[in-house]
Amino acid sequence: MSRSSARKAIPAEPGTNFITGGSGHLGANLIRSLLARGESVRALYRRGSDNRAIEGLPIERVEADLNDPVALREAMEGCKRVYHCAAFVSIRNRDKRRLFEVNVLGTRNVLEAAEAVGVSKTVHCSSFGAIGQNPEGESNEKWIIDPFEVGMDYERAKAFAEQEVLRAVVRGHNATIVNPSGIIGPWDYKPSMVGKTMIDFCNGKMRVYLDGAFNFVPVYDVVQGHLLAMDRGVAGERYLLSGQHATLAEILGWWSTWTGKRMPRKLPNSAIELVAGVKDFVESRWFPDRIPRFTRNSIRLLRSNKRATNARARAELGLEPTPIEDAFRAQMQWFIDHGFVERPRDWVEFIHPEAQAMAAAAE
Repeated sequence: MSRSSARKAIPAEPGTNFITGGSGHLGANLIRSLLARGESVRALYRRGSDNRAIEGLPIERVEADLNDPVALREAMEGCKRVYHCAAFVSIRNRDKRRLFEVNVLGTRNVLEAAEAVGVSKTVHCSSFGAIGQNPEGESNEKWIIDPFEVGMDYERAKAFAEQEVLRAVVRGHNATIVNPSGIIGPWDYKPSMVGKTMIDFCNGKMRVYLDGAFNFVPVYDVVQGHLLAMDRGVAGERYLLSGQHATLAEILGWWSTWTGKRMPRKLPNSAIELVAGVKDFVESRWFPDRIPRFTRNSIRLLRSNKRATNARARAELGLEPTPIEDAFRAQMQWFIDHGFVERPRDWVEFIHPEAQAMAAAAE
């Protein structure tokens, strides 16, 4: 089922789920999980975007832009639940305005449309980046970002987007926030920044890496968290969907073991800081359209030792975390199966039960 425009409202099946960002990494997995549960889905898409993730699925597709309030209301008409997964992710200096328009104003428009058409509940996908850092241990939902600290524009935009959710809650809308950390797993068509790194490693294009660590979470856990937040999440509250804290050396070690590829060489911290500072200046001055793989601020994040706890999501929502190693391997298997990387000679096939169930539902 598809339609090329949202300019004419059509009846939705009872309890239809409206998904923004359906063609993205999270959205692609969420849609498949909803289908596996036997639920109906209406997915928002943009013309000209890479929409392979939703092609051929037994869902209804509607075309609209997050910054077109009228089209959003018409696209959402008749739906009962909204999962707002769409976001613009960028570490490029020139993207400040678009980060604000998509992540903040787009969120405002989605929520106002949901209120206007009588949606019963919205789950807003925020980010671990919108949660502040606890300098003495794990960050939880109570920590807010420090506006005076050096940070990434994407993190600030997601934090401001949460304020739009709270404004909607004050107006009476039932909306809950979830904050996933670094998402890993299959159906990464675009692919994500983690996915690009994995592809480069598998294709022998990753020569060096830097010392650092981050919290990564299986996309299956993030999907589970969204579904649980829809059923049990409290309006105006947020739930941190984190996984495991892992170093880049540890992750690359797994990849090396699975593929037989040699580990990249680790760069000295002093060298990478200097290179990143120079690179950021050169790119912003002479190559503003280039999409960087890293910036000085993203390196700072990897080296900040920012940690997370999913204790609240486990206690209040019933989240049951799964191993990140399995999710990384499922993501690599998916890239192999879909031609993003060559199959390593000694690769052992890996079938993740969640991925298998989602694939079956999409047929």
